[in-house]
Amino acid sequence: MRAPIRFMHLAAALLSFHVGAAHALHFDVAIGLDQGPAAGSRITVGAYGDLPFEQLPIDVHTGYMVFPGDFGDFEGGPKSTDDPGFQAFPGSLSGASGARDFIGFKAVGTLLQWDAASGTWSAADDGVGIRLYGAVPPAVANAYIQSLINPRLAPPGAAANFEFYSQGTLFTGAGIEGPVAATIDDANANGGFHAHLDWFIEGAAPSSAYMVTLQLTDATSIGGRGRYVDSDPFHVVFNYGLSAEQYETAFMSRVSLPVPEPSSWALMMAGLVLTISLARRVRS
Repeated sequence: MRAPIRFMHLAAALLSFHVGAAHALHFDVAIGLDQGPAAGSRITVGAYGDLPFEQLPIDVHTGYMVFPGDFGDFEGGPKSTDDPGFQAFPGSLSGASGARDFIGFKAVGTLLQWDAASGTWSAADDGVGIRLYGAVPPAVANAYIQSLINPRLAPPGAAANFEFYSQGTLFTGAGIEGPVAATIDDANANGGFHAHLDWFIEGAAPSSAYMVTLQLTDATSIGGRGRYVDSDPFHVVFNYGLSAEQYETAFMSRVSLPVPEPSSWALMMAGLVLTISLARRVRS
């Protein structure tokens, strides 16, 4: 894992980054607990990886953190990506034997779509969706395995529940379809993990920017212990088919500009454009 890229050194870091078939730029949602792995702690989110800033920009409408994303950056094709990923550093969570922390996501709200002509965001077009494949919660997976071994002893609906989670969570302009919450990963013995889930854009999606909203949770429904308070919501603004400059316009329409350092934000956005351009060069 590469060290965090500091904002002031972004251009040099990107320009010197080794571009090869086995490498790809990536970035993660950094996961922590505000009081450590103790009951009542709140799950926290931050930025880590190949981002053009250390502190994430804040959405001007909701006050939530905003992560960038790009459906053109992944070897799986122009409609898929595995960024942002999820990173909990060693010691962030409980990895104790018999008391491991499972962290998952909750899908919130609706899928929003950028309209370049009007400069506004609204519910995504009918038939357009973004699907996120989380892991099947352990209890659901175990019940399904039991149904294969001995169907008579399996809980009712074991196969149907497994299929429900296996289809992933779909964000649409009308709301959430499929499981609202699913597992990301569980902590290893050192109290950390690093996971990249698969994101896909579906339907006849026009080239645009799209925004989803998530929270992190350790709810018992996804395998957690229900000890921690869910994180604040955060957004991911995805680029689908736009040039880096067009995506910059859409992204900047969502974020508040801090004062008095507009020059720093200009540099940040230049870095964001360079990140997207280089990521696509890696893919191609």
